Amino acid sequence: MPPQRPSKPHRKKSARRKPGRPLAQGSKRVGSDTIVQEVCELLRDFAPRDVTLLRVAQHAGVDRSLIRYYFKNRSTLLLAAARHLFSALKSELDSARESAPADPEAQIRANAVALLRFQLEHPYFHRLMIDEIFVSDDPEAKAFFESLTSVAVAALRATTHAAAREGETRAVDGAFLYIAMIGMCEFFVMGAPILKVAFGKDYDAEAVAGEYEKFIRDYVVDGLRKR
Repeated sequence: MPPQRPSKPHRKKSARRKPGRPLAQGSKRVGSDTIVQEVCELLRDFAPRDVTLLRVAQHAGVDRSLIRYYFKNRSTLLLAAARHLFSALKSELDSARESAPADPEAQIRANAVALLRFQLEHPYFHRLMIDEIFVSDDPEAKAFFESLTSVAVAALRATTHAAAREGETRAVDGAFLYIAMIGMCEFFVMGAPILKVAFGKDYDAEAVAGEYEKFIRDYVVDGLRKR
């Protein structure tokens, strides 16, 4: 008679999770909007190239599978973040224009100040647009970039044209002013090492930002005055 094999210990069957949205770590519920907001938070401190799915997952306290459940890939996730940030920028610009006088020069000043304030809050927004959205293979991303840029340039062209017609500014292409304003705002934020040399390593960043805001409010219009 062959020897009997020892019987296997009885194992309690674990319940299989039903197909669908993966649970976040700790079983907390996290939706797509929350994940997008987490990406926007990361973009306050990290360049877009450093915002990986792993970093987002760790920052949000979720598994990467949950991110993939909502977003096809990293590019799709960053596009969603860009849309979210653009919506915030548009609200900032609309609010600034509504609170400014109706004349074109005041509107240009309001645009510059609103853009600076947004840039201070979201320093990598334009890097996100150039480094990730513009170069994306996703037609939706390219269409978003082109639409956003076209509308912004057209609006500033109209405003600078009206300013030259009604005031004392020279006729300039608003596209150049658009690029100049982005550059002045973005490099002020990214140029912190220069500011530390100019104002001291322990300089009051908020106070200097306030002074720079006054500077560009004047500069974007006074720099266009007829000679």
